Amino acid sequence: MKKQLALLSTLLIAAAAHAGISDRIYDFNDAFYKANGIDVAKLGGRKVAPSASSVVDKSLFPWQSESRIIGLSGGYNASGSPSFFAVLAGAGPDVFTADAAGKRARKIADSYVEYLFPSQGTDPAGLGALRQAVVLDTSHGYFSNDPLGIWLHTWVSYTDKAFKTKDGQKMLAELKAKNGLAKDGTPIIKRTSEIDNLFRKGFVTKTTRNDGLRYAICPVMKDPRNGAITKDSFLNYTKFADGSPVEPIFLSSFNNLQQYGDWSRTP
Repeated sequence: MKKQLALLSTLLIAAAAHAGISDRIYDFNDAFYKANGIDVAKLGGRKVAPSASSVVDKSLFPWQSESRIIGLSGGYNASGSPSFFAVLAGAGPDVFTADAAGKRARKIADSYVEYLFPSQGTDPAGLGALRQAVVLDTSHGYFSNDPLGIWLHTWVSYTDKAFKTKDGQKMLAELKAKNGLAKDGTPIIKRTSEIDNLFRKGFVTKTTRNDGLRYAICPVMKDPRNGAITKDSFLNYTKFADGSPVEPIFLSSFNNLQQYGDWSRTP
């Protein structure tokens, strides 16, 4: 009996360790992209190893290429908790194949939104000057229903009404107290419910594009523990001018997961 329990314990430990390893992010291979309605020739900025953000490594599953992504990013999930993801490629409306798989892929892409937050006074629909981490709407069965991790880019900017009305100022003060301040001094937004509430009241705008920046393929790690974040990985995060993190939770969580395999430091 003791031997059986010991064996079971060993198997459970191995399974837990493998669960983490299986969440490592690789680029998908061409066949998997095609089967899921994507024309690989239309992908922009695809991560092909070796590169600054990817290395050649043996794939874990048949749908993966041998490009393992080491450049990771942090974002908030729908409820405001930290998540980690990798950018595999960008795409425009022409990326979908002209068949049933392409139609399904487009429907999925338009169903899952990645919210981006440009700094005040910069390109309101650009990627170069974000004031905080993204918010990823992981509700509605994202991990089951979005096999490629494809997202619709939606840029969120504060309106004058947010700063110049009593109700707007009150809401911004509440957000500041709850979430802190972004790189440009505006309140951080962490949750899809906050975005929806701000939008309903006219305190933010939502902007999409219809070019090569409309979509992004950015799979999110379902469980980044137990070795999912490898020792050679690094984190891309929003910084203040002095280099310090705008949202320290991402860097501290990343370091703990990378070094100890868990969200909190383990002795």
